[in-house]
Amino acid sequence: MSKKQIVLLSILAILLLLLILELAFRPQVLLNSLGRELLNLKRFESAEQLFARNQEKGGVVSASNLAKSRYKSGKFDEAESASEAALTQDPQAAALHYDRGNIAYQKQDYEAAVKSYEQALLADPSDADCKANLELALKMLDENPPPPESEDKPENEPEEQQRNEDEVRNILEALDNLEARDRKNQNEKTPPKTQNWW
Repeated sequence: MSKKQIVLLSILAILLLLLILELAFRPQVLLNSLGRELLNLKRFESAEQLFARNQEKGGVVSASNLAKSRYKSGKFDEAESASEAALTQDPQAAALHYDRGNIAYQKQDYEAAVKSYEQALLADPSDADCKANLELALKMLDENPPPPESEDKPENEPEEQQRNEDEVRNILEALDNLEARDRKNQNEKTPPKTQNWW
């Protein structure tokens, strides 16, 4: 055997040893990666089974991935329960609120979608996709208002609804102002000319 072959075999042996150690000490990471690949290949049922098995061992990533696989399969009620389980483990995660908003939107529960998108934007104001989805959910909510719950409610409910709509508009306006300020700051970073060329 030449030195080149010995070095190559040594490198392969080290890589194999590292893979075995990864499987022994962190199997959830490998299972989550495999499940994500199954999702990318649109094999949603297989991914769901893998994530469900992995969720039993715990972890917000597994619960989130389980919710995504069920969402992609069109099982919105089951996706919602898995998303709720993930949110109990990490209530401030913007991505979890965003996914929950998508689930609610697909279920045509536009009020819940708006609330979830707002929570996601509060956690991550720079998410342009979430902002666009919030605007779409608000539009759908205006076009399809929820049915009145009961006539036993006090008459000040329209005022409360107006306050909620004002809060949403304020959030959107604040995000627009933040984007405008970021663009302005970016433009101001160009160095000023100090001397004339002539």
